Amino acid sequence: MSPQSLCGSLQGKKLVSSLKHRTAEVRSKNESDAPRSSRGTFKRLAGWPVHCIPEELYARRIPVPSGFNHEELFDYLLSRKNADAQGLNLNAGNSNSTSAKHLESKKDQYYSIFRSFWKGNSSAAVFGEMICENLKVSAVQAVCNKTAIDLAGEMRCSFPAFSGNRLNLEKHVLKSLAEKEDFNGFITYIRDPRSQAENFIKDEVHKYMFREQSHKAQNILKNNVDDISELVSQALFTATQEVKTQKGATDMWMEQFSSLLKDKLTLDTISCQNFRDINNFDFLKEEIEKGLGPIKTEMSCLSLDKMKDFRLQPDQILIDQLCRCCWVTCPFCAAVCTNTLEDHSPDDHNVPFHRSGSVNGWHYRNTVEMSVNFCTTNVASDNSFYPDGVSEVSVPFKQYRTAGPRFANWRITPDESKLTYWTWFVCRFQQELENYYGRKFEGKGEIPSQWRTHTKQQAIESLDEMYSE
Repeated sequence: MSPQSLCGSLQGKKLVSSLKHRTAEVRSKNESDAPRSSRGTFKRLAGWPVHCIPEELYARRIPVPSGFNHEELFDYLLSRKNADAQGLNLNAGNSNSTSAKHLESKKDQYYSIFRSFWKGNSSAAVFGEMICENLKVSAVQAVCNKTAIDLAGEMRCSFPAFSGNRLNLEKHVLKSLAEKEDFNGFITYIRDPRSQAENFIKDEVHKYMFREQSHKAQNILKNNVDDISELVSQALFTATQEVKTQKGATDMWMEQFSSLLKDKLTLDTISCQNFRDINNFDFLKEEIEKGLGPIKTEMSCLSLDKMKDFRLQPDQILIDQLCRCCWVTCPFCAAVCTNTLEDHSPDDHNVPFHRSGSVNGWHYRNTVEMSVNFCTTNVASDNSFYPDGVSEVSVPFKQYRTAGPRFANWRITPDESKLTYWTWFVCRFQQELENYYGRKFEGKGEIPSQWRTHTKQQAIESLDEMYSE
């Protein structure tokens, strides 16, 4: 890149002026002020024209993203340096959009390396800084991911709603809805039971982490900070000792260090080809340890809120464990199939107890009268039903499997069982159900008087009969 082409780029004149000023400072700097290992760099920089510095500095030291050359990278970093001072927001302007995005994502790292070399730091110091910049992100991510896994495991063992299978989870979802007397939540559960179950998991995990067991959750986080910090320190020591014993080079040190960390955290790839002059690995270890100090201090101040920044979340872990099962609902009453497999064909859908058809809006045709009968009662009767709202042909309940695909794979056992929970629900939310479905509990759909004697506590207790653990 010539001085002319540099001047033609963004704020080029100011950049060249700034660089010339810095070059003059380097020339005037007493060589004895620089560390012994960096004197050669200073001496070469001081004598090079502005447009030759990229070749001297970057071609020998800094790996460049695919799609860029050292001159473009150098120009970009200088632009970044100048823009930072003026509060500008720069984007890489290379035509290769993928490369440009990569460079933009790494701009702080490249600028930091550029600044370190500019200050005359040795290869070991710059390489150590790159390692620490990498660890600054990956260590925090490892801590948060491990904490998410540990919190999910802790709740799976000690939290009653999550300590069993999906059937047990459903019991606690229904118990929660009854305690809150939340009709909108009930409707969500009836129309989309999986969504309501997932919402329940998210709410309970949030309460556990930030209210009910916040101290325990914070201790789990703290322990993982200590574990990751110890892991990095031990890996640093072991890799350094190994490379010294085998008289290895930078590549070997990097391979050992990454291998010791790989089970808990992942380092971005760092090219060692520009750092092969490093031969004092004790000095490299010291430089990394200096950089780790602030990182460990920052991690020790991590809050549980920081976990929201990462992909792995305790509530999603529990959702994946508890909700990967069958969620097909009964076409009559919307009861959820209890099979633990998502696809359990050829086995039929089945539930231990069904509900009143009014829960799902079933009514007598051409009337506003709700149908309060339970499925298990209907399939034992001589009555008939219309499979959909337009069919002119009714189907006997005893032959419900012939009514179409929605009915064919359900096994509904005839009996007179009526779970107290759903009789209480119909009575408690009579008005809300009438408004929601636009029907009435009157005539043939009148609610039996005995149902009105059931209390909320009895309803909740009846769930234990249905979903015994």
